[in-house]
Amino acid sequence: MRTLGVLSVAACMLVPWSASAEPVRITNIGHGYYAAALYVAKQEKLFEKYGLEPEISYVQGGALALQATLTKQADVGILSYEHVLTVAVQGKRIVSFYNIANRPVNNLIANDAIVNGSEKFSIEEKFKRLKDARVAMPSANGSGEKMLGVLAKKYNLTLPGDIKSVYLGAEAGAYVAAFQRGLIDAALPFEPAGVLVEQTGKGKVYLNMMNGEIPEFRDILFMTLATHPDNIKDKPELLRKVAQVFTDATKILKTDPQRAKALLAKKGVPFSEIRVDERPELRAWLIEASKQRTVPQVFINGHAMGGFTDIAELEREGALDGLLERPPSAEDPEVRR
Repeated sequence: MRTLGVLSVAACMLVPWSASAEPVRITNIGHGYYAAALYVAKQEKLFEKYGLEPEISYVQGGALALQATLTKQADVGILSYEHVLTVAVQGKRIVSFYNIANRPVNNLIANDAIVNGSEKFSIEEKFKRLKDARVAMPSANGSGEKMLGVLAKKYNLTLPGDIKSVYLGAEAGAYVAAFQRGLIDAALPFEPAGVLVEQTGKGKVYLNMMNGEIPEFRDILFMTLATHPDNIKDKPELLRKVAQVFTDATKILKTDPQRAKALLAKKGVPFSEIRVDERPELRAWLIEASKQRTVPQVFINGHAMGGFTDIAELEREGALDGLLERPPSAEDPEVRR
């Protein structure tokens, strides 16, 4: 039988309500953890509670989402902040009005040949192991390749050149398949692709961008809600409501463990809840084991799966059932209690 634990502290939330329904068009760059607040807002019907009727489109790549925002085909674009800067350089303008993420939402995953023996390496030593490696990422000149380029320049490697770029798009399945077939050595995909690759045993987190391990990528404007300047003038109340929706969704992600437990209950999964709010030694272990400071954190067969955001995205990807159905093994790590 599988074993599953949820570690949490108590939380509560109040949400206002409105009876009107105003359409809002939102375009999003594919799927991934960066859109967690959007998924929560949809699931919890936060748009409706603020009197909005969302029309959400998912496009493959930032360029398409940027174009929809620039041409006002969308009221709001979920974009990386680099898009705001890119159009500014071109003499155009979009306005960032809400910060979604202040750290990257992808980690560098690598195969065993690169990872093994690197446990005590410095970041520089780890990165230099990528020389001659085939590293996959969503798109050319996207945020993943630019982050990799920053580190390549710092540690005197060339990209492309010393590191070979492979472009696989945003969908998690492409990275799992590429690792399984030995087509790539490492990858910098949007999560949950890295989680799924780890579950296959074909790769592990090599450089953790999400937890602040890399100084260059701490506390930056990474993902943002953006809009055309005309909307700031013509639709300020609409944008205010959208920002409030995302604020409430983010609070749920950060502070309400009930959402994670509700999803597990819906799946018919028995779980044990381990509280850490009055046990500092266990909280310290949780941070070390999960590489996260927020709660709840869900463990399946001893493996850290993340919080509500993470398991909700695994469910959307169709991967959660497989993880829950896998029987435990003697090699699974132990969850402290």
